[in-house]
Amino acid sequence: MVASGPVIYEVNLVPEPAIEEQFDDWLREHVREMLGLPGFIDATISRVEHEDGRAARSVQYELQDRKALEQYLSDQAAGMRQAAIDRFGDQFSVTRRILVDGQRLAPSGTLGTCSNCETLLTGQYCTECGQRAGSRMISLWELIREASEFLTTIDSRLWRTLGLLLFRPGRLTRDYLLGRRARYVPPLRLFIAFSLLFFFLLAIGTRLGLQDGTLVADGGGVNIQIGVDEPESADETEPTTNETSLPEPAPDALEEPVGVAAGDATLAGTETETEEDPCEHLEFQLGTDTEWLRAWLTEERLKATCRKVVVDHGASYAQALLENIPLMMFFFLPVMALVMKLSYPLSGRYYVEHLLFLVHFHAFFYFILTLNLLAEWSFEGTTLPDWPAPLLATATLIYVPVYLFKSMRLVYGQSRMATLGKYALLGISYFVGLMTMFVITLTVTALTL
Repeated sequence: MVASGPVIYEVNLVPEPAIEEQFDDWLREHVREMLGLPGFIDATISRVEHEDGRAARSVQYELQDRKALEQYLSDQAAGMRQAAIDRFGDQFSVTRRILVDGQRLAPSGTLGTCSNCETLLTGQYCTECGQRAGSRMISLWELIREASEFLTTIDSRLWRTLGLLLFRPGRLTRDYLLGRRARYVPPLRLFIAFSLLFFFLLAIGTRLGLQDGTLVADGGGVNIQIGVDEPESADETEPTTNETSLPEPAPDALEEPVGVAAGDATLAGTETETEEDPCEHLEFQLGTDTEWLRAWLTEERLKATCRKVVVDHGASYAQALLENIPLMMFFFLPVMALVMKLSYPLSGRYYVEHLLFLVHFHAFFYFILTLNLLAEWSFEGTTLPDWPAPLLATATLIYVPVYLFKSMRLVYGQSRMATLGKYALLGISYFVGLMTMFVITLTVTALTL
C-alpha cells in the first residue's frame, strides 16, 4: 500500500569554490525568505558531493500542493532568481526539478504512516499525535487488553494522581507549579470528572430512592418556606383520594332550600377551591439587603412555582436545583480564587495559580464526597453493618479542614500562624460566598422552573 506524499520542489546549486562560504550564508537566508512565501511548509538543505570534487547544494522545498507551487513559479520565482544573479553573477549554476506523487513505505513494504495524521511511523506510537500504530482491533482479546491498559495505566497518571490527591495535601499543586505535569492527570480534567461523577451519582440515587434528596440551607436574607404539615396522629390523616369526603346530609336537607341562590352556590364552590390551594397564602419576605430581588422574585411568580412544586411534591424543583448546582460551583471557584489572590498579595503568584490550588482541592472534595455517597448506599439499609458509613462521614468532617490547612502551608510556604489567619479568612469568605451563590441558584431555579 502507498500514500501520496506532498509536492517537493528541488533546487540544485553548484557554487564556485572561491565563494562557497559566502554562498552558504546567503543560501540559508534565502531559504528562510522562501519559507515565508504562501504555500511553503518546510525546507531541507543538503550538501551533495560529486565525483569530480565539486560540492553542490540541494534544497528541497515542501509545498502544500501543486497549485501553491504554480503560484510561486508565476509570481515570485523570477524575482527570487534575479536576486541570486545580482549577488553572485555567473559564479554558480542551478538546476531545478519537481517531485510529485511521493510514496512513503515501511521497511516491510506495508503502509508506514499514521492513520490519524499520516506522519511516517518510526515505532509503535506516532511521534506527532501519539496514536498507536494498530489500525484496528482484530479480536475480543484485543478489546479486553486495551481496556485493561486503560484501567491499570492511563499512562500511570490516574493512580499516581489519586494517591497524592487523597493522602498528600498540596503536593499535587506544588508539583504542577514546579513543572512536573506530564506524570499527573491535568487539574481541570480531574475537577470536571469528579464533580460530574458526584452529581451524577447523587441524581441517580435520588431517582432510585437510595437517598431522599433533601437539601437544607439557610439563605440569610431570603426566607421562603413551602411545606405540608405532618399529621399529629393517624386520626388526623387526610384521605388520599381526589374526592372530598362530605358529611351525609340529613333526610330533610336533601331538598334545595328556598333561600339559596345559584350565585351563592358558585361562591361557596370558589371558596372551597381557594381553601384547597396550598400556595394561596404563601408567605414571602425580603430582607433589607435583598430588596433588589423584588423586581424578579414577585409573589405571583413564586405562587406559580409553588403550584408546580405541589403538583409533583417538589420533584421537578429538586431535580432542576441539582442540575444547576454544578454550574454554580463552576462560577464560584473563580470568585474564591480572587479571594485567595487578595489574601496573598505579596506571594508573587499569579491569579491562575490560586485557581489551580482551588481546582485541586475541590477535585479532592468531590472525590471524597463520592466515597461517602457510595459507602452510604453500600452499608446503610443492607445486610452489611451500618457503622462504616457514619465512621467515614465523621472522618471526612475532620480530614477535610485539616487537609485544606496542610495544603495551604505546603503550597504557599508560610508559618502556621500566618496560614491560620489566611485559613480563617478563606473560611469566612467561602461561607458567605457559597451562601450567596446558593441563594442566587435557588432564585434562578425558581424563576426558570
